[in-house]
Amino acid sequence: MSFQIYAGSLTRPMPQYESASGEGITLLSINDAGTRTAPHVVEDQFDDTIWIVRDRAGEFLYSTFETSDGDQSYIAAFRIEKRTGDLTLINSQPTGGNEACHATLSSDGRYLLVANYNGEGFEGLPDQSMTVFPVLGDGGLGEPTATIRYVGRGPRQDRQTRPHAHCVEQRPGTNDFYVADLGLDRIAVYALSHDGQLIHKPGCDVTLEPGDGPRHLVFSADGKRMFVVCELNAKVLSFALSEPQGQAHLIDSFGIGASNGIEAQPSGIVLTKTADTLFVALRGCDEILTLPVTSQGLLLEAVRSPCGGQTPRDIKLLPTERHLLVANQNSSTISVLPIDKHTCAVADPVTQIEVGTPMVISVHPLNDPTHFQS
Repeated sequence: MSFQIYAGSLTRPMPQYESASGEGITLLSINDAGTRTAPHVVEDQFDDTIWIVRDRAGEFLYSTFETSDGDQSYIAAFRIEKRTGDLTLINSQPTGGNEACHATLSSDGRYLLVANYNGEGFEGLPDQSMTVFPVLGDGGLGEPTATIRYVGRGPRQDRQTRPHAHCVEQRPGTNDFYVADLGLDRIAVYALSHDGQLIHKPGCDVTLEPGDGPRHLVFSADGKRMFVVCELNAKVLSFALSEPQGQAHLIDSFGIGASNGIEAQPSGIVLTKTADTLFVALRGCDEILTLPVTSQGLLLEAVRSPCGGQTPRDIKLLPTERHLLVANQNSSTISVLPIDKHTCAVADPVTQIEVGTPMVISVHPLNDPTHFQS
């Protein structure tokens, strides 16, 4: 079985990143043994792709990007060419905020939701935290149907002087979207209406401990569990979600300590289909945390393994769950790590793929064997 991989890259040096050597969006294919085709760039006209999302049918791809003379981020819509996998631009829209860092399509494919981080130094510029775009018949994006602007701050003077929306995910089986804000130590919950409006559900909001800095979250396939990775107070949180409203009840918390004296800076988090294992990328110490989960949602003793590079920013499981892909930002590689079927821990890379400053990976089954041959 083969899989289609799109990787988005940082193309310009930025203060918070050591370097940038990316060329845009890179495409390759990989099989479940870790063998891959030669990567090639399929989009190089836009700078700094921080997040990528593809529709379920494999017809369209959406990516965030930045412009050197703009006052806000943008989201671009591309048509995926069936034979080659190349991308053809349909249109783009401003996101209404800065440093757009995450996006997700609604399960019915009708709306795209974008989270804007709105980092330091952007005071006075557009600063919407969340923006909802309708997906048009040709796959392009229409004018926003809704925006949300957060206010407030957290206790960390270095990282929480303003809101920082970092992730938006839909709870399976519902029209509810959960937004993790690193600056406010909060997860806000909204119902998405048929006409693309966001209806706040304050009774479902989750307030975390001061300074936690929630970054990303993931749901179990049945929508009954939610797991949150906190970047600032390095930890993983496990929640049970009530039916039908979706209020979150904390089950367990797992603190992530330093490794060889180096503090962990959690980034990506993924969950197996059976919801019994979490994988978390740890920057700083350059490790992958394998965290077993019980059927009650308890977080058990973890295994920590090298990530195969430097600064693992994003991770994705291959659908067969035999390998974990790691976007190593500062070593400009994507590592393909085999997963031990007994311990679920990752081993040394079976493949290292050179991609300049990778920030995000998008993985999808490749059904047509004539695609992407090199």
